[in-house]
Amino acid sequence: MVGARIIRGAAVLLLALGVSAVGLPATTAHAAEGDPVPLAVIVPIVAPASETGLIDAERLEEYTSVGGELSRQLDAAIGRPVTLAIDPRVLVSIRVLGTSAPASATQWLDRLRGAVNESFLLTYADSDVTLGTQSGSPVVLEPQNFDFAIDSALFGPANPSPTGTPTPEPTDAPTPALPTTAELLAWDSDFPGLIWPRAGTVAASDLAAFTASGYNTAMLSSGQVARPEATGPSVLVGDLPAIVTDDAVSAALATAANTSTPAGLQPAISSLDAAIAAAGSPSTGPVSVVASFERSVPRAGTNTSSTLAALQSAASVRLVPLSVALEGEPRQADLIEGAQDAERLAEGERLLLAEGAEARFATIVEDSTSVTAPRRLRVLALMSNAWITNTPEWSDAVLNYLSSSEDLRAAVGIVTTSPFTLVADNGALPIPVSNSLSVPVRVFLTVRPLTAQLAVSESLVEVVIEPNAQGLARVPVQAISNGSVQVVMTLSSASGAQIGQPATTEINVQAGWETPIVIVIAVIVVLVFAGGIVRNIVRRRRGHTSTDETATDD
Repeated sequence: MVGARIIRGAAVLLLALGVSAVGLPATTAHAAEGDPVPLAVIVPIVAPASETGLIDAERLEEYTSVGGELSRQLDAAIGRPVTLAIDPRVLVSIRVLGTSAPASATQWLDRLRGAVNESFLLTYADSDVTLGTQSGSPVVLEPQNFDFAIDSALFGPANPSPTGTPTPEPTDAPTPALPTTAELLAWDSDFPGLIWPRAGTVAASDLAAFTASGYNTAMLSSGQVARPEATGPSVLVGDLPAIVTDDAVSAALATAANTSTPAGLQPAISSLDAAIAAAGSPSTGPVSVVASFERSVPRAGTNTSSTLAALQSAASVRLVPLSVALEGEPRQADLIEGAQDAERLAEGERLLLAEGAEARFATIVEDSTSVTAPRRLRVLALMSNAWITNTPEWSDAVLNYLSSSEDLRAAVGIVTTSPFTLVADNGALPIPVSNSLSVPVRVFLTVRPLTAQLAVSESLVEVVIEPNAQGLARVPVQAISNGSVQVVMTLSSASGAQIGQPATTEINVQAGWETPIVIVIAVIVVLVFAGGIVRNIVRRRRGHTSTDETATDD
């Protein structure tokens, strides 16, 4: 791994120092005055906004085909001295499909893996990390696992015969190893431990959350960092190392990249060159500048590739890998407090409240992550930075999640029953409980009478319910006196979390009726038995009488 990084870094540096690109010339006063400004450009590799935690095969094929969203991003950046910021959701979505992954997707992943560019991983789905930490999470939200999405049939060893007919595997063939969560997320990052929160949203409390989550470096926007003049992009904010991206240069990059005609690109490149000159040319001499493209999929027909080509050919700029731009001792700087938008934060809080309720509900399942892991991925997808420019649709997507959360938590519950009569002094109330999940659940039923006419002998009754089935909880009770009794029934998990809503039913108690009924039945049985005996005796007597009369006649 280390050798690969050295080779990759050397290749990128050679590109940075030796490339003579074709593109739009950029001649400015700065180019005549001194050395070119070292510029590190970060290019996000991200998928379009989605409500799902994984990208399905159909969309992966669309995105990675020629001209697809992911292909366009990689085409613009690969082989150039720029740094790739990769959404791990793309990697996992391809890898988890195993042998069923589209050919275009696996080829795209191989191409990405072979790129000489420096790279690092974004948070999953390029989630807006401070939206999570400011909505109530003490740490940066991350995936739990991907076990629920792995189909073992897609990871068996391929064993075709020379004729193309599959050869049956030996009966003692070992079970193929399934990918772990760590393997699905694996990437040879040049900047492990780097987190990139959205510009302008970082509060001081977020820095502690980053550190608690295992991150050792934060990438912050220049508008949030107060640093001494002529300071490069490498700083210390408190005890946390940070990389500062220049807001003005990033904005100019976005403007140039979003142009769709050569005529519009020329003035945009001139403005970009001026912004780079202003950021990297203090009185003491050039300092390195770090800037980034927008964290969204570029529209088809726009000029990301042409913008990078123009920067490579500009005399006033020297494109360098991020590691080169960060050389030198970091200087101390202060954080300028930022915050999430209030409306966006309110939606984030609703998402986390729902997810917390789901986690409590999932304690009825032996492996709770089989329920919570796919839901966490969906939360991360909804917190993606890709939704930033599409607030109305994002609000609808959040509502969809909240609705599905309610449906999930209603998947296990007490089935409403009609009133029934209890005629025994001691008996069991049969309470049906349904489970529409695809996994078995274990719940505990509590029955509480609202009057003293009925006593419950066992406070908690455990019931295990198979997937997509109903189970019957039998609650032992004792009748105290006659009358109608309202009982409240509640389900809970082993941890005490309430499951679903309480249900109420009516019990008609007929205390003391059991013995009279038994006596009546016994009397009836005795009478029937006695009647049979009497009939037999009468028949026999009649038979004897007839025999005697016949003998007399003879």
